Amino acid sequence: MNEELIKEAKGILEKRYKKGFYVVGCALKAKSGKIYTGISMNSQKVDICAEWSAVTRAIADGDDEIEMIVAVKKNDDGDFEILPPCGLCRELFVTYFPKIKVIISETDIMSPEELLPKAWKKKKMANPPIN
Repeated sequence: MNEELIKEAKGILEKRYKKGFYVVGCALKAKSGKIYTGISMNSQKVDICAEWSAVTRAIADGDDEIEMIVAVKKNDDGDFEILPPCGLCRELFVTYFPKIKVIISETDIMSPEELLPKAWKKKKMANPPIN
C-alpha cells in the first residue's frame, strides 16, 4: 500500500505542479479503501497544505476514517521526495486521526503521537464531527 499511495501523491503533483503555487502532493487511504489526493496551495497571504486538501476531500465524500497518508514534493533536481508533515498537519492528525499511519520516508511510518509527543489533547466532544 505504501508504494501505491506514494505513486498517487506523485501523480497528482506531476499533474498539477506549478512552481511557487502547487508544490506538494498528497495521497491518503480511507478505511473504505478509497484513495484521495490533495495538492498544496501557496499564496502571499495563506498556504493550504496538501494533507489538509486531501483530508477535506475525503471528509466531504463521507470517508472520515483515514488509515494512512503521505506527502511528496519535488526537490531541486526534479526528483520526488517524501515530505514529513508540518506542525499544523501533525496537530490535525493528533486531534482528529490519532490512529493514522504517516509515511515520513521511504522506510519510516509513524503515528501522530510519535510525530507530536506530549501534544495538547482536545477534550472529547459529545458529538464529534469525525472519528
